[in-house]
Parts: sequence; structure tokens; C-alpha cells
Amino acid sequence: MSLAKASTAALVGLAAVAVVGYAVAELSVRPVHAEAYRKKIEALHLMQRAEKVIADAKRDRGITIDARNDPDQRGIIGPQFTLITTDRGSQAAKALAAHPNFAAAVTQMLLEAGVRDSDLVAVGMTGSLPGFNLAVYSACRAIGAEPVPIASVGASMFGATDPGMTWLDMEDACIAKGLWSFRSIAASLGGGGDVGRGLSPAGRQMLADAIERHRAVLLDQATVFEAVKARVAIYDSVAAARHRPIAAYVNVGGGIASLGGSQNGHLIPPGLTHRLKRKSYPNHGVINVFADRRLPVVHLLHVEKLARLYSITEESGETVKPGLGLLFIRYRYNLWIVSSVAALVLALNVVILRLDLRHKLLGQPHPERNPVA
Repeated sequence: MSLAKASTAALVGLAAVAVVGYAVAELSVRPVHAEAYRKKIEALHLMQRAEKVIADAKRDRGITIDARNDPDQRGIIGPQFTLITTDRGSQAAKALAAHPNFAAAVTQMLLEAGVRDSDLVAVGMTGSLPGFNLAVYSACRAIGAEPVPIASVGASMFGATDPGMTWLDMEDACIAKGLWSFRSIAASLGGGGDVGRGLSPAGRQMLADAIERHRAVLLDQATVFEAVKARVAIYDSVAAARHRPIAAYVNVGGGIASLGGSQNGHLIPPGLTHRLKRKSYPNHGVINVFADRRLPVVHLLHVEKLARLYSITEESGETVKPGLGLLFIRYRYNLWIVSSVAALVLALNVVILRLDLRHKLLGQPHPERNPVA
């Protein structure tokens, strides 16, 4: 046997100690609250209350909640087709976006973006994903930030498509119950060209009536370029009036003025991006303008991807219960135990190998004392 090798017994002993040490280290794992746990729980509870308020408001107005399409009775899943339906949409995605854990996910994104108490957050939203809209409002309220929302009122299938309960109506229902004071300061019709193209005259009028009813500024620019400029100007005027800069931009849904075009919705990564890479975007939307100012942006569109990213759905595809998952609980090793086990295994490696090699060396005759043949 080569003198450079340890004995089998020594190696087996080392392996046994390492296995036992690994088991001890694994037993030291303990669940602990994730960062910003209290703020996330507060945001989650706000979103749950908001959904209940909206569901109650619908019932009070005689609007039916479809138990098949809205099995959790959250009230923010609208009909597939109405006069204000602007585009195709997935019922599964709209229902998933209503999961209250998204409020905690947005809270985490905003905090990681550096948003803090009293900061201004520019928000571009549509009626297509009211669940995400509520998540943003809930997160801002939990953090103490002030959103500056501009909405596109039209909605894709299964969004806020009830003409009697548009996104603006949902906002006012939450304000009336004292959940927050946030409301859209300006709004467009949405749909094609952000001016309701593709809708019937009656549908466009319903959206215009909703904007007037809720005292929002009507945005009706002739081109997308002008729509982007108008929105940026509003955000900048609010920041100047508040004497505070915009801290981040949040896009919810696929609004053409916010994104610049449907292609950008796929080019921009979902979730938080601290520095949006400069690419050959077909058109520049509001999100690109703020990214060019080197502000963090949050892109809330691809519901299933975001749900997987923030552990709202499990590998099986099942959703976790509200308040559970890695957004709220982390598993942490006891570093004292782990470091002690690692030090012990390392020390035993050194000691046992040295003793084993020394024994083998001393057990051989010295090369200089070998008789010359």
C-alpha cells in the first residue's frame, strides 16, 4: 500500500463522523419569520379585506358573482364578455392574481427596490388584473408609501369587466370602507391604442362615464407616444407638488401606454428589475422612461411565472394557503452548530490522517539503512 494513502479504517471513521455531523446540522434547522414579516402580513390582510369589500359591494349592487369562475368568491373576477371587455384573458390567471399572498410579494419587491415610508411610487394599472392592483395598494399601505396611480379602465376577459363595477368602482368601494385613500388620478379607456379601439360606441361611453363618475382626468391622446408623454408629465407634476421624487415605477397588466406595446410585456422580466437593460424595444412606454432614469421598475403581468417565483404555487401547481410559504417563513441553520460540526470534521481529518500516515511511516525501515545489494 502506498504511504500517501490513509487506512480503510481511518477513512470509514471519518465518513461516519461526517454523516453524523451532517445529521446534527440538519436537525438544527428552524423556521423563522422572513424579512419584513409584519409588513407582509399587514399587506395580506389588507388585500383580503379589500376583496371582501368588493364582493359585498357587488352583491349590494345586484351584480352576480359567478361561483364557477370565481370559486373563492373574491368578487374581482368579472364576466368573460361585456361591452367593456377589451381583449382575451385567462380565467385561471385572473383567479391566481387574486391570491392574497401577492400583496406580500409586492411588498417584498418594493422594499427590495428601496421604497420606504412616505416615498412616491408611480403606478400604471389596468382593469385586467384587479387582484394585482389590490396587491400594489395593499403593499404601499403596509410600507407607508404613496402610490400615484393612472389606470386604463377597460379590462380583458375575467378582469374588472362588469360595467357597474369597473376598476374605478372597486377603488371607491375600498376608499369608502377606509382601507386606504388611494385612487386613480387619471384614466384612459384602454383597449386598442389606449383609446378603446375595438370596443363598441356603447362600451366606450360606459368607460368614459366611469371615468367622469369617479372624477379622474380623462386621457384621450391620439397616439401612444402622446399618451406616454401625458402620463409621465402627470407623474412628474405630482412629484413636484409633493416635493418628493418618484422612488419606483410599477406596471400592472398589459396597458399599451405603460409598456409601450405588447412585445415589451414579454421582453421586460417579470417582477423587480433594478436596472432595466437597454434593448431594441419596438416602442418606449412609461416603464422605459422611468427605467432610463435609472429607477427600479416592477413588472406585474405574467401571473403564473410570478406565482412560481414567489412560491405562491408549489411544484405540483397547487397554491399555498394565504400567509404560508417562503414569503413568510424561512428555514435557518443554527450557525454555531454548523460551524462547530465543520470544525470538528476538519480537525478529525487532519488528526486522523496525520496519525495514520505517521504509523505507516514509522512501521517501515529508514531508506538509508537498507543494505546495499
